[in-house]
Amino acid sequence: MSASEGNDEMATSAPQSSYQARLALETSLSRMAAQVESQLTRAVTAFERRDLAAAESIIGADERIDALDDDIERQVMDLLQKGPLPEEALREVMTVSKLAGELERVGDLAKNVAKRTLVVSLEAPAQPRSGVVRMGRASLRQFSDILNAYAAKNLSAAKAVWGGDDELDELYNSVFEEILVAMMEDPKRVNACTHLVFTAKNFERVGDHATNIAEILHFLMTGSRILEQRPKGDKTSTTIVSPPKQSGAANG
Repeated sequence: MSASEGNDEMATSAPQSSYQARLALETSLSRMAAQVESQLTRAVTAFERRDLAAAESIIGADERIDALDDDIERQVMDLLQKGPLPEEALREVMTVSKLAGELERVGDLAKNVAKRTLVVSLEAPAQPRSGVVRMGRASLRQFSDILNAYAAKNLSAAKAVWGGDDELDELYNSVFEEILVAMMEDPKRVNACTHLVFTAKNFERVGDHATNIAEILHFLMTGSRILEQRPKGDKTSTTIVSPPKQSGAANG
């Protein structure tokens, strides 16, 4: 083989090697996304059914998501160390790295819901719990929708998820007020209701990560960021609920 033939072979094998590595990276991300979606689905169901065994299983399974995240990080580093990538390929690799971070945090939120389930399920059912269940289902739909949008590289579907986050925020505002009122009406429910607040917030944060993924997909497909201001309807930081009137207080 001549020197020129050897150089030609090296020149063609390098892009092929990079392409195969990027395919493997996408496969790893798909596996991680499926695992996180499964975790979130199980977390919502365990909370709804007060299933302690399922909650324990979800907590233990979080290590698998962390391992997948670590593996993706290693693959990204390997790709970057092999040499400069074309702009489009580099954007793809960096997108996978960002998405893995978002998925890992959603996995953590599912684990946190499972932990709260262990406590709430030992208490007498609090009335606001049904509202938190609705939040869980809504956050799961939003997360599933953005994963489908990413898999199909559907920009309009991603923008729909991005624009719909305020609906989940509005539901959170309503559930938050409902929980505060329940605690004021019956102090014995304060412990359970406090955990319900944190559970609802975990579901609201899932929606935030879904919108983050929508923004990442937009950058991947267009090379630019979404210019509009992100819709945000969470008003709980300024929510004030007046204590319920006590019977007979007016005649006291």
